[in-house]
Amino acid sequence: MTLDKFLNKEPLGKENIYQILVVPNITKQRELSKDSYVLVMSNVIKELNKKRKDLFFHMPMPSHCKEFDFPNVKQYIFNTPTFPNSMRSHYDFYFWKTILDNRIMEIDLVFSHLPEQTTNVMNNMINLYSQDAPVIGYSHWIENKENNPNMMVSFYHYNITGMLLMKACGFNTQTQINDTLAEAEQHYSKQTIEKLKGIMRPVYLGFEDDRIRKDVNEIAGPYIVFNHRTHNYRGWDKFLQIIKKLRSKRYDPKTKTTDFRLWLTMADATTSKTKLKSYFDDLSFIKFGGPKDRQEYLDQLHNCVAGFHGGNRWAMSSQDGLGQGVPYVYQIGSETKELFGDLETGFNTVDEAVEHFEHLITSTKWRNEQANLALKHCRKVHSWKNRVREFEKMIDEGLGVIKKDI
Repeated sequence: MTLDKFLNKEPLGKENIYQILVVPNITKQRELSKDSYVLVMSNVIKELNKKRKDLFFHMPMPSHCKEFDFPNVKQYIFNTPTFPNSMRSHYDFYFWKTILDNRIMEIDLVFSHLPEQTTNVMNNMINLYSQDAPVIGYSHWIENKENNPNMMVSFYHYNITGMLLMKACGFNTQTQINDTLAEAEQHYSKQTIEKLKGIMRPVYLGFEDDRIRKDVNEIAGPYIVFNHRTHNYRGWDKFLQIIKKLRSKRYDPKTKTTDFRLWLTMADATTSKTKLKSYFDDLSFIKFGGPKDRQEYLDQLHNCVAGFHGGNRWAMSSQDGLGQGVPYVYQIGSETKELFGDLETGFNTVDEAVEHFEHLITSTKWRNEQANLALKHCRKVHSWKNRVREFEKMIDEGLGVIKKDI
């Protein structure tokens, strides 16, 4: 719905309905169905709607998003840059001042997925319309030194000041919170650090219940999938070292082939060619990129023999694979137990990872045992039915609602 049509509508406020304004964080405008913010919020709303009928979400979007076609969602179309860094810096005052007009809609709660824009939104809400709604948030990305070690100018301090306005802000791992606080100690007082500790909390993301496979693919192969961004915080360089060693062990000089192939879902041959050629003299065993349609992407994951997870960061991409019965060779860390459960494929060294991949490739029985463990863990732990509870707690805390047994 366009803003003009919205302005001609009657106010939506009802005494038994809470009006929630959501500040978006869109990094994939051309593929909204694959955008992490869209995946998170569409599933949060879907699961909340099964439990309660008192929430109405107002959602600015760069274009209409079918994933938000719920009866308790209203979309407002506005222009925003497509480049993620530009999107984070862009604030359209003329759009937001109308959305924030409490003569049209009185907002009960702001749910910001873009901490770096939260100060702008709240400043305009209070100073233009004297409307002081509580704020909660979710941090999809923070420009700390780990993620942007060489960036001269970042939004790091905007992230922090935005969070300081919130009652609660979710992160996808406790490790990420700890690292953010450690860096913040270089810039902020002890009092501010203590305040941040009370705001920041781990709120793990989920996987769509209806897309978790009922059975594993017992004849999967030959692809090993790296379905993450090709950055070092996802273990990219370590993964290439592992695959290089695995390939040298399983290379057949007669056929000049290996018994496995590589699928890089978020890489393309043009941008990755130079890096990959420093590891491999032949790139013909590599498949680049993935389908735009999410279900087609999941179907292809279902056919993979194994996946890889590096670092100690939560990854929705790894959840995608687990939900399709893909056993991951994963780097052991303080939070990977939560992500991978009883999988026997954790590693500390390159050689251990190579050994796990070889076992998964050569032993169909063991591979399928690990695949079933992946599915079982996804159903029990990762389903959105379970994960939505922490989002609901944040919403109720923001609204001042006291609920039992959430």
